[in-house]
Amino acid sequence: MNSAEIFNSTKIKGITGSPPPEIKGITQDSRKVEEGFLFVAIPGSQLDGASFIPHALEKGAYGVVVEKDLDVTAPFVIKVESPRAALADLSSAFYGRPSEKLKVVGVTGTDGKTTTTHLIRHLLLEAGWQVGVLNTVYLGWNKSEEKSPFSNTTPGSTEVQSFLADVVSRAILEPPKAAVLEVSSHAIALDRVRAVEFDAAVFTNLTPEHLEFHHTFEEYREAKTQLFAQLGHGVKNTPKFGVINADDLNAGYFRSACSVPIIDYGMASDCRVRGEIVSISPSGTEFKFIVDDEEYQTFTKLPGRFNISNWLAGLSVAHGFGLDLDSLVSKIPYIESVKGRMMEIQEGQPFRVIVDFAHTPGALRTVVNNIKEQNPNRLAVIIGHAGGRDPNNRPELARAAEGGDFIFLTMDDPCDEDPIEIAKIMADALRADGKRESLDFRVVVDRKEAIREALFWAKPQDLVLIAGRGHESYLPIGDINLPFDDVLVAKELLTGMGYSN
Repeated sequence: MNSAEIFNSTKIKGITGSPPPEIKGITQDSRKVEEGFLFVAIPGSQLDGASFIPHALEKGAYGVVVEKDLDVTAPFVIKVESPRAALADLSSAFYGRPSEKLKVVGVTGTDGKTTTTHLIRHLLLEAGWQVGVLNTVYLGWNKSEEKSPFSNTTPGSTEVQSFLADVVSRAILEPPKAAVLEVSSHAIALDRVRAVEFDAAVFTNLTPEHLEFHHTFEEYREAKTQLFAQLGHGVKNTPKFGVINADDLNAGYFRSACSVPIIDYGMASDCRVRGEIVSISPSGTEFKFIVDDEEYQTFTKLPGRFNISNWLAGLSVAHGFGLDLDSLVSKIPYIESVKGRMMEIQEGQPFRVIVDFAHTPGALRTVVNNIKEQNPNRLAVIIGHAGGRDPNNRPELARAAEGGDFIFLTMDDPCDEDPIEIAKIMADALRADGKRESLDFRVVVDRKEAIREALFWAKPQDLVLIAGRGHESYLPIGDINLPFDDVLVAKELLTGMGYSN
């Protein structure tokens, strides 16, 4: 692409050398550099991009983008205030500013983001739109999907812009085309979605998470609200709107950040999109929702009250885009959940097994409470806490499992930490609450063994909840990524116990 167009997209503090007439690509990863690329050196607390400049030049980078105070020897150097912001701006320009050519929906919050993006995708598809989706679990285009290749919920800004450009190139002129993005707090704080022009932003809920990165809950919340502040900027001459969960105590902060019209949803009587549970069963949930005084009733296979909240968020987006809700209501019973979200495993056993991604105290407490509404005989909860994450959440995560009749404490993505030590912290929290080892809980660090013991613990009409990892297919232990899929492991163990579906 013409280099002048690209460089005009960001604030430049200084240039040395002659710019190339054309840029072949942009990356912050020196391993991905090819001839004619622009390498952006991102400073970091663990790895400093500047140290990889020689490698990038060896691989054929024509020029580098660095912080304004950094002295670098290269054929072409651009100095900027923030390399992260520059990477976002340059990437958007390189890919032709794709978000300006689409309807773009961003979904943020602590829990429910992936499911909500999934539901929005299906509602838009049922309305005849062409839709691309980028979330924790998959990359989707219309009705096809593939496992997300990215390690982060929201990948780097170059990958985000490449994804949006792909949606633009795949879509024909008519009907409408959209991209739905799961947007993490890291992505907002690290400028990964800085150059994305959103048409709608969705807030699901907020509880403390990622405080190892944001340090305080207030900083975490502030990062999330910036997605809504971003709605007030851009070049699109089309209506924009925010979708906010009025049932969440933090809703006011998101309203204050939002300068465009708001659609609030929830169970509260004054919500514009209001929901009401009719009945809950193991097969799903019957619910009503009221939009601008028009009442609808339908059934969803997605169990639990929290999934009704996710549905209300999705329906609010559909309403904001002016879609015909009458025609969409009849489609809701046929829409399946995402892999690893309240996913039932049935291999012919006389008890229920559910795999869910709930890995925060709030999410786990919600899932446990919703399962208990289905009246299982007894409930076993398998849970652990990931290494490298906010250690203050470990006692609270253990306490969130106390709604179960028995708790199996195990490992969950220990990374560089000792899973035994993590489990000890969680066990101490349970003991402090009067829980007794062997009678109320057990520490089984080996995750497969914990699942095995829970399955043998279960009797007819009981339920085993395997929580924390959902769709994830490997366990990072030190420098090793051990293949491990809770769904496949549960099925394998049930088959080994003699059950057959």
